[in-house]
Amino acid sequence: MRIIEGILTFLLFAITDTKAFGLGNGKKFDYDLVVIGAGASGMFAAGTASSFGCKTLLVDKHDLESDSDFYIGGDCTNAACVPSKAIRCAAKIASITNSIPEDVQTSTETRGGISLAQMARQHSKEVVTTVRSRESPERVASSPNLDIIYSPQISFANEHELSFENPFLFNSTFSDFLEGEKGTDCVKIRAKKFIICTGAGPKVPPALSKSAKKTGLHLLTYRTIFRPDGEGMESDFLWNIKRKSSSEKKKRIVIAGGGATACEIAQSLARLNKDIEITMVAPSILGSEDIAARVAARNILQEDGINIITGKKVLKASRMGQVYVLELSDQSQIPLDILICATGREPGQSLEELQLDNAGVEWTKEEGIIVDSNLKSISRRNIFAAGDCASAIPKSDRRASHAGWTGYHAVQSALFPRLLLPSDIIHPFVPRVTFLDPEIASIGMTRSECIRKYGTKGFKYAKANEKETDRADIDSIERSAHGFVEIRVSLTGRILGATVCSPASSEIINEIGVALVNKLTIRDIAKSIHAYPSYGYLMHRAALSLAMSDLWGVLDAFGPVLKIVGKVGRTIQGNLRGKKPLQLRKWQAKGEDNELQWERKVISVSYLDASKDRDFCEVVRRHTSDDNIGTKEKEMLNRFIKWLDSKPSRS
Repeated sequence: MRIIEGILTFLLFAITDTKAFGLGNGKKFDYDLVVIGAGASGMFAAGTASSFGCKTLLVDKHDLESDSDFYIGGDCTNAACVPSKAIRCAAKIASITNSIPEDVQTSTETRGGISLAQMARQHSKEVVTTVRSRESPERVASSPNLDIIYSPQISFANEHELSFENPFLFNSTFSDFLEGEKGTDCVKIRAKKFIICTGAGPKVPPALSKSAKKTGLHLLTYRTIFRPDGEGMESDFLWNIKRKSSSEKKKRIVIAGGGATACEIAQSLARLNKDIEITMVAPSILGSEDIAARVAARNILQEDGINIITGKKVLKASRMGQVYVLELSDQSQIPLDILICATGREPGQSLEELQLDNAGVEWTKEEGIIVDSNLKSISRRNIFAAGDCASAIPKSDRRASHAGWTGYHAVQSALFPRLLLPSDIIHPFVPRVTFLDPEIASIGMTRSECIRKYGTKGFKYAKANEKETDRADIDSIERSAHGFVEIRVSLTGRILGATVCSPASSEIINEIGVALVNKLTIRDIAKSIHAYPSYGYLMHRAALSLAMSDLWGVLDAFGPVLKIVGKVGRTIQGNLRGKKPLQLRKWQAKGEDNELQWERKVISVSYLDASKDRDFCEVVRRHTSDDNIGTKEKEMLNRFIKWLDSKPSRS
């Protein structure tokens, strides 16, 4: 066995040998591979390439004048995943403290007179410092075959040449040409291949940015809120807001956006400081997720006192005397003191600085570098992209864990022949988690996507609610029972996707991820014993409900002979039903994707579910002609009726 392993190892390194690919040709190239960007994808790419024996350079942007400390990890470590979850942890403590009855209430200030918000900020800084120490440039650069260069300005001179202004080099293993040149204004290196991993940054609409700057309104992003140093210093006032008396008005914070980042920021700030008032303005809350997830998110946020305005966008800021005002897309206005923009991320700014046009690389501000399914630039065969700046990565899948995955596979794509590349360079099943408390997670196809592909009768789903379960009762002193598990499966039982709302959703969803990757069925989960009373036990209940929902599932539980009968029966049943016409499926999917709100109450059903109740539909039609209802409510009901009347014929 060891002989076989030795032969395979030899062949692997023979395939990736730099000379075999024309790499390392004497003085022509200084490096075999240069990785630009030291975030999640860049670290994985650089580590993988160096372990294959390639002369590798990891490059990251850093300005010594503004920050004397060197660190890596990108947004995830320094301004997003790590600090935001540390803040969330402190916010959860604040929530529990605030829920204690007044007669046993403890002080809302920690020892030394530090407020909960200040404690959260300090905890976040300490956590980031600890994580940075594990990912220090010194430790990374100690890897064989790997150098690290920092520079305030990095740009392409051509497709094989990269220039640096005032570079600082860690661990000069190969770059003797830099010796004696560290103080120079500009240094150039040449490499055979490049992998660009510069990620993405906060997206701020130009009109909003310009108007906020003109009026003097504080405009913050996740970077300025969570980053413990540098950019984050300008948001320190956010953690020190305190009213002098109860008669003083609360600070009004408006968050533009309704995605995961906006939701997480809103809940954490609302829990940490009772002297602020938070309003979210967005077209929808978690708009790309199932309606069940959207309704859960809305209820969770409103329980923490957050005002939510949906169906609108923030356009620009203005000033009326001493009051700042935001103008919305419906021409209405809302006053505020601080604006947080969480309208998404885009890779444009960091890519623009690289001067990719000099290298002949096609890219756009919104999508990033235009690459094929192997992460190779369509215009330059020696340049690749990974992570959030690669156009082939769906926006919903631009997550830190997937960035690392694509970084690893970008190296494979750069070094190996195409015939040896795996088919899943871009992973088909990426978990999507919104770290509220409780968390909301999903993976695979949403219910709307299932309807669009299979029709309403072409798949099955089961939803198990947490309310009135044993674990919900156990936790009732700590939290409300918003949780649920919904699993979607094909008629043969193959798992298609799931949505989970639970304190441990980010853990539970991984079970479905394993099932999707390995093409397991709902019966595989149903016959696996789950610990009781764990949060994952709700997943088991939903799986059992689906597995035993028809005769074939019951037969499956009786042994190998009847199991075969059940499998044949499910296959025949699926083939007999067939698919509905595409236009009808599109109409149904659109209905499933729209949420019906009426009389200030969120009805936790979609347009599609509401359309199945004829009496309800008639009531809605009568209300659309009622002059006593408000304009906004009438518009919403009219949208539902318009969709209802657009139903295509079955022919």
